[in-house]
Amino acid sequence: MEIIDFDELFNNKIAKTIEKHAGERTEAEWEDYIAEAYAKYGDTYIPKIGKTPRQYFAEMSNSRLVETLKECLLQGVPVSDFLCEEIEKRGVFPELLSLLEETDEELVHYAVNLIGADGAALGRYAQMLASDAYDEHIKDALSDVLKQRADDVLEEILPLVGTENRPYALEILSKLHKKDERAYRALLSAFSEGEDVPLYAGYLASYGDERALEPLLKEIEREDIGYFAFQELKFAIEALGGEYGGSRDFSDDPEYRAIKEASAGSDIFGGKGGEEPKS
Repeated sequence: MEIIDFDELFNNKIAKTIEKHAGERTEAEWEDYIAEAYAKYGDTYIPKIGKTPRQYFAEMSNSRLVETLKECLLQGVPVSDFLCEEIEKRGVFPELLSLLEETDEELVHYAVNLIGADGAALGRYAQMLASDAYDEHIKDALSDVLKQRADDVLEEILPLVGTENRPYALEILSKLHKKDERAYRALLSAFSEGEDVPLYAGYLASYGDERALEPLLKEIEREDIGYFAFQELKFAIEALGGEYGGSRDFSDDPEYRAIKEASAGSDIFGGKGGEEPKS
């Protein structure tokens, strides 16, 4: 299949413009000009093909659009924004969904981004998240989408709590709107294990069950917690409607000292000597 590299055609045209008008714009001004020019490029007549880039892709069938996407990746040709634009305009169709069965991860990543949180793909997304066939980049993308539809995939995600995909499952469960006791218990259990207190405190805050206040308040009283954990615990408590008025001196805490040094010695929290101000 012949693939037209629209980006290369555009870049060649822009290069000539920049060469002709060198010194007339600053680097920032050129960046703005190029962005505006590319947006207009989609509706620019291209003599080589006798139509504009948008017209070129609009005349393709669904299957041809998907095949063009696959060929671009196979041949190392940049995927045109106008190709993706046309695919997204048509919504989710069978040929696009079929890309979720592919083994090429770059292609799968494109498919997930193009399909988004469409209900037709949720079951397949959950299967992919449970599979060992995909790396963390794909699973991060899947998790980001599934978080948007957490209520719709609850039953598919709960079994993953007991697997190596637990971190993804817990993040998704934390976004539930309809509360579920199994989800709450899974989130509370992960928090109680104490392996990543800041992360799971945030998940409890996101889930929004006030019953979590008691374990959160108990945890924040520990003398051995670090600065980051303290901050996340306090945030979670306040997010759930609770209060914590205690203060803590973190002047010797490595995490706090690193932040203070990065802020050029200023106390970004408005306190003195590294003491966390009372709220």
